[in-house]
Amino acid sequence: MSKKITLLNQVTGPLFIDIANEYAKKYDEVILITGALEPTYADLDKKVKVIYKIAYKRNKSYQRIFTWLIFYLQTYFYFFLKKNIDEVLIVTNPPILPFLGSNFFLKRKINFSVLIYDVYPDALSNFGYIKETSFLYKFWDKITKKSYSNAKELITISSVMKKVVSRNISEDKIKVIYPWVDTSFIRPIQKGENWFIEKNNLSTKKVILYSGNMGETHDLLTPLKVAKELSETHKNFHFLFIGDGVQKKRLLDYTDEHNIKNVTFLPYQDASVLPFSFAAADFSIVSLGTGAEGLSVPSKTFYSLAAGAAIIAISEKGSEIEQLISKNNCGVSIEPNKVNLMKDFLINTSELDLEKKKKNARSLSKQFTVKNVKYFLN
Repeated sequence: MSKKITLLNQVTGPLFIDIANEYAKKYDEVILITGALEPTYADLDKKVKVIYKIAYKRNKSYQRIFTWLIFYLQTYFYFFLKKNIDEVLIVTNPPILPFLGSNFFLKRKINFSVLIYDVYPDALSNFGYIKETSFLYKFWDKITKKSYSNAKELITISSVMKKVVSRNISEDKIKVIYPWVDTSFIRPIQKGENWFIEKNNLSTKKVILYSGNMGETHDLLTPLKVAKELSETHKNFHFLFIGDGVQKKRLLDYTDEHNIKNVTFLPYQDASVLPFSFAAADFSIVSLGTGAEGLSVPSKTFYSLAAGAAIIAISEKGSEIEQLISKNNCGVSIEPNKVNLMKDFLINTSELDLEKKKKNARSLSKQFTVKNVKYFLN
C-alpha cells in the first residue's frame, strides 16, 4: 500500500523545504499546500507536488488576519472535496490551521500531527492583542487543546516550549526537534574575504547585526539606544538592521531624530546574500518580547550561531536562548530595556573573549544541522 502525506504551511522556508524533501524520500506521494515558497539554499524535491493558496501578508494586522482566514478556508475546502487522505502534517502557520484537527479531521478519520512553531493563543494574549478573559481567547484555547488531543503527535522546537504545551497535553505525545541551518551554507567568512563588508564600508568596524522581521513585539529600541550612546564615544561599533516590519519606520524616525551615524538599515536580502550578511556580524541580536520566552524560538538564532557571531539575546529569563548561551559561553542574555547592560557588554568584551564566544557559537551550531530533519520520520 502506498504511503501518502499532505503538508500544510502558509510560508515554506528552508526548514520546511528540508522537511518536505525528507518525506519525499520515504513516502510515495507528498503534497505541499502553501502560500509561497521562499527563495532559499534548498531546492524542493521534484517529487513534492505543490498546491498554492493565498500568500501570507505581514505588513499590516488586518492583512495578516485576512490571509490567515482565507488560507484556512481554502485548505478546509481542499480536504472537504478530497478523498483518500492518509496523513497530514499541520504547521501553526497560520496559527488557526490546527483547528482542522479539532473535529473535521476526526470525523474524516485523518491521522495528523502538528508542528508548533509558536504557541497560540498564548502569544496573542502575551502581546496584548487579545485578553485571556475574552471569549475569543477561551474559544481559541479550547479548540486548540481539542486539536492537540486528537493529534497523533505534537512537535515543538524547544524544551521550554514543550513545557508550555504540556500544561494541557501529555508530555508523551510531544517531541522536541530543534531548528537547524545548513552549516556549509551559513559559515564564518573572514572579513577580508567578505564582499558584503566591503560594500557596506564595515571593514574597520565591530558589527552588531539584527536581521529579520522588525515586528511590534521585538525590543529593537534598546540596541538603537545603545548605538546612540556609543556613536560618539566608541566609533568602532556599527549597528546593522536588515529586514522590514511594522516597527521599522519608528526605528528610522528615532535614528533621524537623534542623528545617529553608526546605524545602517537595509531591506531583506536575497538568499544568495545571507551567508555574507550573517557572516559580517561580530555580535548578532536575537530579540524576544517579554513573555515570549517560552512561546517561540527565532530561527535567526541558528543562522547567527552558524555564522560564528556572538549572540546578544534580548529576552526575559528562562528562554531557550538564554540556556543555550549560558551553557556554551557564546554570548549574553539581557532582559528587555537594559540599555546599560548591553552597552557594557559590548565595551567590556575583549578581542580575545569575543573570538572565544564566536568560536563557541560556531561549535554549538554543529548540534543544529540538517541532520535534525530525520527525527520527523523517527
